[in-house]
Amino acid sequence: MPERTEVAIVGAGLAGLCCARKLQEARIPFLLLESEEAIGGRVRTDEVDGYRLNRGFQVLQTEYPEVQSQLDLKGLRLGNFYPGMLIRYNGKFHRMSNPQRKPFAALWDFFSPIGSMADKLLLRKLRNELAKGEIDTLLQAPERTTLERLERYGFSQTMITLFFRPLLSSMLLENELVTSSRLFDFIFRMITQGETALPAGGMDAIPGQLASRIPPEKIRLGRRVVSLEGQTLALANGEIVTAPYIVLAVEESQAFRLLGLNQPPPERKVTTLYFSATTPPIAKPFLMLNGEGQGPTLNCCVPSQVAPGYAPQGRALISCSVLGSPMQSDAELALQVKDQMQGWFGPQVSDWHHLRTYRILNALPEQMPPALSKPVRPVRYQPGIYWCGDHRSIASIHGAMLTGRLAAEAVLEDRGKIHPRDLVEPRPQQGKTIAATPPAG
Repeated sequence: MPERTEVAIVGAGLAGLCCARKLQEARIPFLLLESEEAIGGRVRTDEVDGYRLNRGFQVLQTEYPEVQSQLDLKGLRLGNFYPGMLIRYNGKFHRMSNPQRKPFAALWDFFSPIGSMADKLLLRKLRNELAKGEIDTLLQAPERTTLERLERYGFSQTMITLFFRPLLSSMLLENELVTSSRLFDFIFRMITQGETALPAGGMDAIPGQLASRIPPEKIRLGRRVVSLEGQTLALANGEIVTAPYIVLAVEESQAFRLLGLNQPPPERKVTTLYFSATTPPIAKPFLMLNGEGQGPTLNCCVPSQVAPGYAPQGRALISCSVLGSPMQSDAELALQVKDQMQGWFGPQVSDWHHLRTYRILNALPEQMPPALSKPVRPVRYQPGIYWCGDHRSIASIHGAMLTGRLAAEAVLEDRGKIHPRDLVEPRPQQGKTIAATPPAG
């Protein structure tokens, strides 16, 4: 017999967990179905030989509005990166500090070769402008590519190449700067205004905290949904779940598959390698960026210098990320990264031990203009079917949490208007009972 519930949520990543929490607060019966054996989706942490390895280069921006409203930041025991970064250029590291957080250091940084004095004054002006007003107003600015945005603002090609490209390649996971300028404005405001942090227990402390208010019996792990027909979900283990309200809190490609749609735009990829060492290569918790444009490494950091608990006592954990998913084997790629890092830090790198490599093939949805012509896309696919995740809004932790909450609110709204027997059965398409194209926007 099919199992029946009021709301079925597919996916226990950040979006699905935020949706479930909202429904739990409203005392609406639901089931949260997760295909993996643990919650978190892309936000996961593995423990390997006493080290905490986040799955890919992941950080928490404390200024995200949904993070502030839905998480207990003190409970996460955050460690913060230095408010700025080190940029590797011309064989040396050059510091770029956030003048709003480190005003005296930023004055000294004016003399670095990363951009001209005029560029640095423009950078300060841009930070100040983005910090003003409401975020909704910020996201109504004309949408163009990030490169066009920076060029129109007046930054030199040197500043774009040495500062913005390495920074945004790490944040947006593409180095052509073709991502929507609205996403850039939002992310840059978050970086400027808040802390860039890591939870002491690993990034999966975030989904863990969200799930702490959800009754465990409502979360079903190892339940992979293989098809959606009307208001019925078929699971890989043979179970059937029916619900008048179904929320797809999964990656965009999975949502498209379940809805019978054509494939969405490709997702951004990143590869992160972890190494252990007896001593950290730097003393302070900096994010180090490759401004030279040579070698595979996009960025490097030492998580154990940022937050406690990422490495055993007396050891250091180093993270190096590479854009995309290179053709080389993990072992070959690790040797290439170590060779490049030896140029950065010297012979100590020869003692680094490769712990693990993560190839994240769905790290971020691609969001080129006009992807954010509506900064928040509709989460109501059709009556009784909803979808959420960072592909429905700003590609970020904030976007995932926001759309998860909005999907729950859409369910609550529709429960006051729709009775299950009144749900309209869409016309069949390609063997499914789901409309072939989503609503506009």
